[in-house]
Amino acid sequence: MLAVTAFGTLMTLVTVSLDTMAEDLGTGRATITWTITGLMLTMALLTPLAGTLGDIHGHRKMLLGGLLGGAVATILCGLAWDAPSLIAFRVLFGVFGAAVNPNAMSLMMHAYGPERRSTAVGWFTFATTGAPTLGLIVGGPLIDWAGWRSVFFLFGAVSAVACVVGFVTVRAIPRAEGRPLDLAGAFTLGFGVLGVLVAITSFATAAQSGGLTGAITDPVTLASIAVGVGFLYLFVRVERRVAVPMLKLDYFRRRNFSLPLLSGAAIQFAYMGGFVITPSLLQNRYGWSVGASALLMMPRPGVFSLASPLGGWLPSRVGYRWPVVAGAVSMIISMCVFAFAALRTDGIGIAMIVAALCLTGLAAGISQPAIGALTVDSVDEQDMGVANGMNQQTMFVGIVAGIQIMSVVLGDVTEPERYAGTFLIGLGAALLGLVAALAIQSLRPRR
Repeated sequence: MLAVTAFGTLMTLVTVSLDTMAEDLGTGRATITWTITGLMLTMALLTPLAGTLGDIHGHRKMLLGGLLGGAVATILCGLAWDAPSLIAFRVLFGVFGAAVNPNAMSLMMHAYGPERRSTAVGWFTFATTGAPTLGLIVGGPLIDWAGWRSVFFLFGAVSAVACVVGFVTVRAIPRAEGRPLDLAGAFTLGFGVLGVLVAITSFATAAQSGGLTGAITDPVTLASIAVGVGFLYLFVRVERRVAVPMLKLDYFRRRNFSLPLLSGAAIQFAYMGGFVITPSLLQNRYGWSVGASALLMMPRPGVFSLASPLGGWLPSRVGYRWPVVAGAVSMIISMCVFAFAALRTDGIGIAMIVAALCLTGLAAGISQPAIGALTVDSVDEQDMGVANGMNQQTMFVGIVAGIQIMSVVLGDVTEPERYAGTFLIGLGAALLGLVAALAIQSLRPRR
């Protein structure tokens, strides 16, 4: 848990420091954003595989390996000498980070039992999002005082401590002994998703420079679509033929498996896309420093953390659907408030930004526990790890798409209308999340 909270804190601090890192390393914002996007792409590629490896070889073993490798990769990020090296080390961190979340979540869900899975996710999220709130208090001023590299050294040490603590305290849980590893299924799925994400990124970039016509005919976009679709087709073929598939295709026909994944990805699109844009809005439109921007961002993870236990408790009272619906509605309202705040530069605008940050935290905090628990509740018990991995993968798809598309749409323009229009793209994603949430069957946790 300690390393997962450190990961969330570090992600938040990197997000608010993008402009500072870009200036120090002599590159642009579009390039330095790949320190986040590259990490997310890697984790999107490998997380289901890491969850499957936990099902087969043990969630404890995978968790500890991820913690150790993540600590080393984080320290290397602090030693990066230019933008490409920093991006490479962040990608390396993503390789090990992919092993942490799905296996940590599986360990907690097993400890809480089937009837309290949403409660487990709620408290897990409470810790992982509460830590960034405290981290912003320390990390924001630390960046202003000692530079952005200091946070990597600090959280590399925290991850190392977490590895030692986990080795002593974390207990192993039952695993699927003798189950073969479906490597072909894992990698065809991973590369299929990767191709789709690269296509989204290249399409957004091409649209900014050459308009919609240029984006449609962009060779990188077309090639990425072909690669993504081709690998996803191979994934379906592989899973139909192997005796023990990594992920049973029948799960996708289950409404309460596929729809929560779609809604969660759409909510994350608006959540992280808007979060990357907000520091730029504060620094370029309102004239705030990096440290001040970091402190003002505290309401988002703070409310996220405080709302997560409520999100974990609600499914037992009202079923799985309504917490997801409430989260989508809250995200829709937040994107509207952000758009109006972008048109101002006064105290009322700051108050609107704080309100919007609170609403985004509320949206994620209420919806994520229900989404995570419902996804696992919809599969067989021995597939808990891969279900958690799929939940993480689709979240990363939403995160990467949101960050890239909204960052590219904004570009280097600081006009208020551009900021407002960018937030309206997040609004569209949140509306998609609401449609999917309304179609979820309103079941309660199984016993």
